[in-house]
Amino acid sequence: MKRRTIAASLGLLLSLQLMAQQPKLFVPLNVQRAIERGTRTTDGKPGPNYFQNRSDYRIKATFDPKTGELVGRETIVYENNSPDSLRNIILRLYPNLFKVGAERQSAVDPADLNNGVELQEIRVNGSPISTEKLKYAGTNAIIPMKPSIKANTSVTLDIAWKVKLPNKTKIRMGRYDTGTYFVAYWYPQIAVYDDINGWSTDSYTGLQEFYNDYCSFDVEITLPRNQVAWATGELQNADAIFSDKILERIASAKKSDQLVRVVTAEDIASNSILKADTENVWRFKASNVPDFAFGVSDSYVWDATSVEVDPATQRRVLVNAVYKVGSTAGENVAEIAQRSIKRLSEKLIGVPYPYPHMTVYEGDFGMEFPMMCNDGPVTDPIQKAFVTSHEVSHSYFPFMVGTNETLYGWIDEGLVTFIPKAIEQEYGNTNAHYYIAAWGKRTMGTTNDVPLSVPSTNLNVATSFMQNYGRAAVGFYFLHDMLGEKVFQKVIKEYVTRWASKHPTPTDLIYTINSVTGKDYSWYWNPWFYEYGYADLALEDVTISDDKVNLTVTKKGLFPVPIKFTVTFNDGTTQTIYHTAQVWEKSSTWRLKQTFDKKVAKVALGDANIPDAFAANNTYRVN
Repeated sequence: MKRRTIAASLGLLLSLQLMAQQPKLFVPLNVQRAIERGTRTTDGKPGPNYFQNRSDYRIKATFDPKTGELVGRETIVYENNSPDSLRNIILRLYPNLFKVGAERQSAVDPADLNNGVELQEIRVNGSPISTEKLKYAGTNAIIPMKPSIKANTSVTLDIAWKVKLPNKTKIRMGRYDTGTYFVAYWYPQIAVYDDINGWSTDSYTGLQEFYNDYCSFDVEITLPRNQVAWATGELQNADAIFSDKILERIASAKKSDQLVRVVTAEDIASNSILKADTENVWRFKASNVPDFAFGVSDSYVWDATSVEVDPATQRRVLVNAVYKVGSTAGENVAEIAQRSIKRLSEKLIGVPYPYPHMTVYEGDFGMEFPMMCNDGPVTDPIQKAFVTSHEVSHSYFPFMVGTNETLYGWIDEGLVTFIPKAIEQEYGNTNAHYYIAAWGKRTMGTTNDVPLSVPSTNLNVATSFMQNYGRAAVGFYFLHDMLGEKVFQKVIKEYVTRWASKHPTPTDLIYTINSVTGKDYSWYWNPWFYEYGYADLALEDVTISDDKVNLTVTKKGLFPVPIKFTVTFNDGTTQTIYHTAQVWEKSSTWRLKQTFDKKVAKVALGDANIPDAFAANNTYRVN
């Protein structure tokens, strides 16, 4: 017994010593409490007590793309899988962004201001709720539950509503011509209740993105004559809607790697796409997705192909591109999306694309949705590859892995800005690290360069863009550089596998990387993700004698960045020495003492892909 006690004491002492040697990762208190409750773990896995609520939506809606008027009725079965009794339900009413007097961070055309979502009827388990007495908080409606929704029980809500969607303003959705509309954030939606913050109550201001539960959808959309619809989920009644030739083309595309012109300009002109020249009811179903969006048009052409994403099952994914007749922005998009899905499934993520299809819809704002993206009208080939691969990559973050984008937009945007760079390079992008240079030159170290841990809800437009896309992508880029491609891909695959259809926090991502690699990277995470600072490497104590170099590189700034050291010789040739940011784990200085085979004329630090706040101290020339 005594020996065991001594051994245990020595083990504890050793653990404490090891902990003392490592910088301590900042862990928010609400995350610490979740770990204590057993819903999260310190190795980055969901805990034994992890829970997640869900909703099943049955929606019937009628939509007129010419006016933007939508009338709907929905039944929501909401499951409370938490250990808590819920006294209220938070109902998201995103179109209230356009309500007169609403708080906004995005410009709205005055012609689109209205009274917001008109809730005509609400029933809870069949009992009516007075819509006139509801309390509102921004774009949220608070529905009282009497009695409370007990743990591990469900409640059924029936809601009737109507809304006028914007005709001129385009914030992630909108009307693109008289008969073409992309529709998102259109139905009353129950907010997330999680183990970190309880109800997600942040109001939608047009800037931040979204955080939703995983749900099922059974949606019927009634559209005017000649309107074609594409949506989240699979069309259930294609045989009743499309003409035989269109059905044959769709079937062909589902089996082929080759491009099929499903709807052409000639088909539109001859009105030969649909079986009936009347209004149609389009029925779509989707399961285990966090949102539902759709696009409609009476004038867009449609390209399709498919790609095998899982050799073990030979499962194929239908890939659609829907765009204006004659659009150079739309041409080649289906092929880019096809290649992106294949590369993401096979290697870049290493997890097969999870959905039956992907539809890229030509709009004017790059924005992701489950199985859909509203792509900007980009004509430059390299930019087209960037936008398309970026939006397709969002299928994994935040849809397969359900991060709270409202608060932590940097995880998703940072990952899908960095990971698809390999795809962009295949399309000729030689500057695949644009955001590194942009963030380093424009924002790094300024008052707008706030830590990534600052919630996205606290950021303005400029800060949000450079932090979520710039600083985050840089942090992941240098992490990839340290880990190497093989280990980085292993880490990302494990993160996706652990948190598929769940809600990780930034801490869960960090703990996953630490646990998979077997190393504590807190020394890296803290400055890059949680602290104010900038990158600054400096040459010091330089002595050069002919072919001999003796110098010190000092990390004067907070951020650990790679050392790229270029030696220029008298004959004009150069030699490069490179070390990843790993060199700064235990020291803020790095020494070089080396003899070369030529006389040295100059030594210099850095390049365009390594940010440095004070580049003047990076070069030494021999007199």
